[in-house]
Amino acid sequence: MSKIKSLLLTGSLLITIICTGFSANATERHLLEQTISYEDLGTAILYHQSWVDYPKYTDRKSWQEKVDPEIRKIIIKNGEQALKHEWKPDLASDYLAFKRTGEIRTGRANHKALQALTIAELVEGQGRFMDAIIDGVWFLCETSWIHSAHLGFQKDRSGLPDRNEPTIELVVADIGAQMAWTYYFLKDEFDKTSPLINERIVEEVNKNLINPYFARDDYWWMGFGGQQVNNWNPWVNYNVLQALMLIERSSERIQQGVWKLMKSTDFFFSMYHEDGACDEGPTYWSGASGYALKFLDLLAKVTGNKVNIFSSPLLRNMAQYIYRVHIGGNYFVNFADSAPIVSPSPGILYQYGKLIGDSAMMKFASLMARQNQSFKNGVNGYFASALDELFMYKDIINYPQGEPLIGSYWFKDTQICVARDTEGKSDGFFFAAKGGNNQESHNHNDVGSCILYYNSQPLLIDVGVGTYTRQTFGPERYTIWTMQSDYHNLPLINGTAQKNGREFAAYNQQYKATAKTISYQIDIARAYPQEANVKSWTRNYTLHRKKDFTITDRWELAAYEKPSILSLMTCNEVEIDNDKNIILTGEAGKFKLEYNKKLLSPEADIIELTDPKLIHSWSQKKLTRIRFTILSQQTTGESKLMVKKL
Repeated sequence: MSKIKSLLLTGSLLITIICTGFSANATERHLLEQTISYEDLGTAILYHQSWVDYPKYTDRKSWQEKVDPEIRKIIIKNGEQALKHEWKPDLASDYLAFKRTGEIRTGRANHKALQALTIAELVEGQGRFMDAIIDGVWFLCETSWIHSAHLGFQKDRSGLPDRNEPTIELVVADIGAQMAWTYYFLKDEFDKTSPLINERIVEEVNKNLINPYFARDDYWWMGFGGQQVNNWNPWVNYNVLQALMLIERSSERIQQGVWKLMKSTDFFFSMYHEDGACDEGPTYWSGASGYALKFLDLLAKVTGNKVNIFSSPLLRNMAQYIYRVHIGGNYFVNFADSAPIVSPSPGILYQYGKLIGDSAMMKFASLMARQNQSFKNGVNGYFASALDELFMYKDIINYPQGEPLIGSYWFKDTQICVARDTEGKSDGFFFAAKGGNNQESHNHNDVGSCILYYNSQPLLIDVGVGTYTRQTFGPERYTIWTMQSDYHNLPLINGTAQKNGREFAAYNQQYKATAKTISYQIDIARAYPQEANVKSWTRNYTLHRKKDFTITDRWELAAYEKPSILSLMTCNEVEIDNDKNIILTGEAGKFKLEYNKKLLSPEADIIELTDPKLIHSWSQKKLTRIRFTILSQQTTGESKLMVKKL
C-alpha cells in the first residue's frame, strides 16, 4: 500500500474522531420512544438470536447459493492474504505519539485482518481459516481495543490506555460487535478446540462494551447529559445493539439495554433539522445517517418490526440528503470537514432506498457501485455491514443505474442552497452556498461561503480538511488554515476574519427560484467579531441558468479601519494580465471573472499543498487564492464578481 493511500485510510477512520457535535438542537424528538412502551418492548423483542437472518455457519447450501461466485473468489483471496497477517499490538510509544506530537499511529489492521479471515471462512466453510481466526480472537482478547485518539475519555492523562477503566468509543464498539458476531457464527467450532475461547470472548465483550454501556450515562455521544451528539451516537449504538443481542442471555437486561439505546438514538434524531441535511458533510453521511439506518433496521428486526420509523419524513430527508448534494461523478458539496470526492457506501444507499421506497436512491447505489468499482476488493464496512453487502451484492449490481442530479434544493433549516443549470444533467454550472453558524459539527468558519462547478469539475472550491491529528480537534483547530474564513470564498472585513462560536451566524436568509434564475441571500455580518465594525454585509449568490454565476456583496460598516478583501479559492490556473483581466483555466475549460476594476484590485496567492489528503482531494500540489482588495474607504458599498464560460 502506498504511503498516501495508507494515510487516506487513516483519515477515513478518523472521520468521526473526538468531535463533540455542534449542531443546534432543532426539535426534541422521541421518534423511537413513542412507538412502544417499555412494557410492550419486553414482549416484542425476539430473544435467543431468533431475529438473525444470516445463514448459520453450518448451512453450507445457503452460503453457496446466496453468495455470488465472483465476490466469493475475492473474499477467499482476501482471507488467504490475511493468513499472512502478523498480529502486532500497538506499542506504548504508538499510543504516546498522539499526546506528544499529535501523530496517529494506532489503527484497525488487526481486527480488519480478523474480519477478512472470518468472512472467508463463512463463505468457504472448509475450516482452513479457523486456526488463524482463533489466533486473531485470542490476540484481541489480550490487547487493548481503544484508539489512541480517544483516550481523552479516560481519567488517566499519561497517553496510555488504562485497562481498569473500560471505555466505549468507535473502535471499541466496532471490535465488540465483530467479536460478538464471530462468537455467534463459530462458537460450536471454537468449542471443539477449547471452551475457554468462547468464555473469553463473552468476558471481553461484556467488559469492554456492554457493561460500560449499562454503567454510564455521561458519555457525550449518548446525549443524556444534554450534549449535542453527532455521528458517534448511531455508530456506537448500532454496535452495542448487535453485541447486546448476540451476547447477553438475560431477557430483562436485554430489554433495559434496548430501551436505553432507543432513548439515546432519539437524541441523534433530535439533533437533525427537519430538512435532513447532515451539517458534517457528505463524507460523514454513511457514518451518521447511514449508521442510523443500520441501527433502525436492526431494531426493527429484533422487535419483530414493532419499532419501525422508516415512514418518518425526517428519515426520508436524511436519506435523500446524500443525492441532493451530489454534483456529478464523485464530487459532492463539501462544506465542513467533508472531502470534495466522496464514495458513499453502495450497500447503505441501496438498503436505505429499499427501506424508504426510493427507487432513485437504489439506482444511485448501483451507479456508485459500478462507477467506483466498489466491490473490486470485496465487500466494505465493518462486520455486519460487510455481510449485508455480501448478500445484497447481486441486487445492487443488477439494479438499473441512475443519477438523480437535482435541479435545485433549499435546505431551509440547515441553510444550504444547491442548484444546477439543468435538472437531470451534469452539464453547465452547479453552485452551492451556505449560511448556518460557526459551531456546526466539524465546523469551519465558513458562514456565507460557496462552491462553483462546471460540467462536474471544480472552479471555486471549499478546500476541505487535511489529515487528522490531535490539533484538528483541540484548541488549536482554528490555527489550521483550512478552517479559517479567509481561506474560503468569503470577505475579510476591516482586516478581520470570522470567528468560531454558535453566535457567529448568518441571518435574514432568502431563497428564490424560477426556471431561469436561482438566488440565495444571507447577511453574514454577525459571523464576524465586534472588531470587524460591520453593521450588515449582505451576500447574494445568483445563478443565471446557462449564462453566468454572480456573487454580489452589499455592506454597511460602522467605521472604516482597514481595507476589506474578497477571497476566492480555486484549483484552476489563474491568469491576471496587465489590464487585470482574470481567466480561470481548468478541466472544465476557460472562464472569465468579471468585476469593477475601479473598485476591486486583484492579486493571486499560490498555496503549496503538502498534506497528502489535500493533494488527493484536488489531484495537485497547489491551489490559488484570488484576493480582491476593496479600494473604496466608504462605509457603504456594493461589488459584483461574475463568472462566465469562454
